[in-house]
Amino acid sequence: MTSRYVAYAILAVIAFFSILSVMPPVNGVVSGPANPNANVTTAYKLLQNSTVATTPPIIVTTDLKSYNQGDTIIIKGAVRHVENQTAVTLRVLSSLKNLISVAQLSPLNDGSFSKTFIATGPLWKDKGNYTIVANYGKYTQANATFYYAGGNGLFTVTPVVTDTYHLKSGGQTYDIPYIMKGGTVKSMDVFADRFTLEITIDAPSDGSLTVTLPRDLIDAKVQANLTADEKMTGKTINPKELVDDKFIVTVNGKDTSITETKTALARALSIPFHSGNTKIDVVGTVIVPEFGPIAALVFAIAIISIIAVSAKTGLRFMPKY
Repeated sequence: MTSRYVAYAILAVIAFFSILSVMPPVNGVVSGPANPNANVTTAYKLLQNSTVATTPPIIVTTDLKSYNQGDTIIIKGAVRHVENQTAVTLRVLSSLKNLISVAQLSPLNDGSFSKTFIATGPLWKDKGNYTIVANYGKYTQANATFYYAGGNGLFTVTPVVTDTYHLKSGGQTYDIPYIMKGGTVKSMDVFADRFTLEITIDAPSDGSLTVTLPRDLIDAKVQANLTADEKMTGKTINPKELVDDKFIVTVNGKDTSITETKTALARALSIPFHSGNTKIDVVGTVIVPEFGPIAALVFAIAIISIIAVSAKTGLRFMPKY
């Protein structure tokens, strides 16, 4: 075989592996990147069916376990089955069981809902354990509790940033809504080789970041139990069909406790941090590649075109001796 054809063979191998490079292993099995527009209904039904036995009819959480006067209380929740014209009712009860605030809101199509209350004013004086009561319909209820340090009855508000970060990765843009208390979000980056979403922050004071992550961007799934035969035959797995696992979340390299609500399409994480912290890492098991399949396809087509032109014109890639 001449050196020219050896070069052709090498380039063909490079083109082949350039396509495989955008298909990261999922639980030990090679699988192509998820198409956010493919099989949405099927994936939703599979997710609902796989968790229907363990998912409560309604869940509600707060972004932190304790608050001071002037703090914004971020409430996140989800209902399992959305019913038309049925609203979620939220009530805030003080440590003395007095009604502090009430709200009604309609859940989104995926069942998620969110609301903020500001712990300020004459009704927010008593310190102690407060309760969030969420009702959906006549018989569906969930509670969440938090500690309030008490106040003097005056109206004071701690600044909060509500925004959306537009993250470009895998050949497309992901909109990531977030609520930031006590700092600002500087950047978000994907590191596909570590299945990590890295969030850089500026935190002049203690606070929290509540961020809604699309499952098509990053997710955490329990490893599939494949048989030896399935592994040998290279069986592929759709990550959306696997059971949810917990994200590993670190702040400046240290593990931290978070609260989470999730739907079929997204997972909302509330992450506390301290003054001076600069980096939050969210580690999952499935993540969009940094360079999407379109980039690999363009690269492969370019290489194949070079091979074709070289074969026709006699262009040499290797020196002739």
